[in-house]
Amino acid sequence: MKILIIEDDPMVRLINHRFLERIPQLQAATIVECPSAVAALARPDLAEYTLILLDMYLPQLSGTEFLAELLGRQLHPQVIMMTAANDQQTLKEAVNYGVLDFLIKPFTFDRFQQAMAKFTRLLAVDDKHTVSQTDLDSLFLGATVPVSTTTTAELPKGLTKLSLQRIVTALATLKPGFSNQDVADQTGLSRVSTKKYVDFLVAMGYLTSAIVYQSSGRPLTTFQVVPTSERLIQPYLT
Repeated sequence: MKILIIEDDPMVRLINHRFLERIPQLQAATIVECPSAVAALARPDLAEYTLILLDMYLPQLSGTEFLAELLGRQLHPQVIMMTAANDQQTLKEAVNYGVLDFLIKPFTFDRFQQAMAKFTRLLAVDDKHTVSQTDLDSLFLGATVPVSTTTTAELPKGLTKLSLQRIVTALATLKPGFSNQDVADQTGLSRVSTKKYVDFLVAMGYLTSAIVYQSSGRPLTTFQVVPTSERLIQPYLT
């Protein structure tokens, strides 16, 4: 089985890749990453992918435009849409193209597991010559399929659990609207080091970011911890 991740943010791509690796039923899958829909459409092996994880807002070609192109080529992989968009029109467009599931960023690993469980249920039905009512109930009503109970997760290359713990502890002492410099000052780490962790925490939804303009007119990126996001970080700290 081949799975394609189409996402322009490299950190988000990496997190989704790691999420997929934690799903037991997908351990043997080949996972490929693409930074854009245009790059994905140029792949000679595009017809070989069983599942595509697709971002909505992409450079040059949007997620829904990519889906239209797939339809025009008569390609019908299962697609799970991942996006920060939560408007009704976007959802309707994705559903009309037959998207299997729709994940609003930032989403938890638990919600990701649910989407993958839906996908694996569909695969189980596809493998049968005949299906029973139980099979259909499992597919359409969401009867449970065993999913990973793993409580630990691997950090991206270059990040360590010890430094992440140090930064998360420091973040708890900072008021909303802190900068990367504040994180560096609080932890005693360099700004270059803390930026890698801050970018990771933003990509996974633990932090949100905003740009404010200082009195000098220069932009400053500020951050704050997302309420109730503790569960997102725990797998990386245990």
